[in-house]
Amino acid sequence: MSFGGAALLTVFAGLALRHDSDSAVGWVYALAASLLAIAGVLEQTILRRAHDEITHRQSQADVLQSQFQEQRRAVDELADGLDVAVFICDGRGSVLYANLRARQLFQFEDPLGRSLLAVTLSYDLEQLVLRAAKSGEAAYAELSFSYPGQRIGLAKAWITGQPPGRVFLSVYDVTDLRRLETIRKDFVANVSHELRTPMTMIRAMAETLQDEAKPEDELANRYLPRIIGEIDRLSMISHDLLQLSKAESNPVEKQTCDLAAVVREAVDHLHERAVEKGLALSYEGLPLLVVQADPTQMSQIAINLVENAINYTTAGSVVASVREEPEFAVFEVKDTGLGIAIEHHRRVFERFYRIDKGRSRTTGGTGLGLSIVKHIAEAHGGSVSLDSTLNEGSTFAVRIPIGE
Repeated sequence: MSFGGAALLTVFAGLALRHDSDSAVGWVYALAASLLAIAGVLEQTILRRAHDEITHRQSQADVLQSQFQEQRRAVDELADGLDVAVFICDGRGSVLYANLRARQLFQFEDPLGRSLLAVTLSYDLEQLVLRAAKSGEAAYAELSFSYPGQRIGLAKAWITGQPPGRVFLSVYDVTDLRRLETIRKDFVANVSHELRTPMTMIRAMAETLQDEAKPEDELANRYLPRIIGEIDRLSMISHDLLQLSKAESNPVEKQTCDLAAVVREAVDHLHERAVEKGLALSYEGLPLLVVQADPTQMSQIAINLVENAINYTTAGSVVASVREEPEFAVFEVKDTGLGIAIEHHRRVFERFYRIDKGRSRTTGGTGLGLSIVKHIAEAHGGSVSLDSTLNEGSTFAVRIPIGE
């Protein structure tokens, strides 16, 4: 009971004692004292319950705060354990959070409140974040960084909407991977180039021995043609490795190119080989289709696809065609050959992948032709696709941007 309530109770109790308990006045004072006593008990109960409720809620708040802090520490530890640099920025590019890998990669201590440009010294990285914040769509880029050393990273910036105004940024360091890729490409190119001279000499000597071999020399007549055939196969592999290395390493030198004329030339070049196998080889499509591309590489694509179709078609026809789609030129090669089972569709463009190794060796393929096609198409900003049914035939389609 409050101090005022206790004082009133004392007063009414005293007045009740002064008056006769049977008198009306005494009875009223006694009733008032009783009511005040009950009110005091109720007040104490309510206050006690309120105090208990406040204490309970404060305890719950403390538990929730402790759980929040624990989860936040767990998230921070998880982020710091990643091999990917992670930033959280606002829409203007100011850093709100950076994990341990980000601090190590760009060598900074306290990034909070500083601009991403000031922290990373990368204008391109800041523009990636601003572009994602403005468009609302994820932005990707492979970027080179000069601070604190020359590095290459795959960067992605995106927003989630919660919390609003936040842009998430990840940077994965691929410097060592790109260095190894460069070493591999240089090694393949150098080895392929160095092999050409000795293989040419071996073939020439084998041909000389074959020309001078006597009809009764059974061993020479049996093995020299095989030696020459294997040298030719190694020469093809060496040539294709060089072409693949060029497609991967050299920038595309685009110029005005008539794709229709290039495809017709490839068909004419391989027409005799198709006739030898009893196949009908033809060209269908536009008489003229001008694109911005490397003519030599377009010729390589056409020859590889048409030759591949001839190699794996035992009867029927091979049709090369060119058509135009919005913003793209489409070159297709359709055959009535062996076809490719669906489980192999995704892997046929890998280097040295063979569906049937024995059959591929018989046809003389190197396992690199389709990989070269894929790399050239993608280097031009295009793509290559396959539609095939086993024992019914295949259709390879290459899409190349037409350009200005």
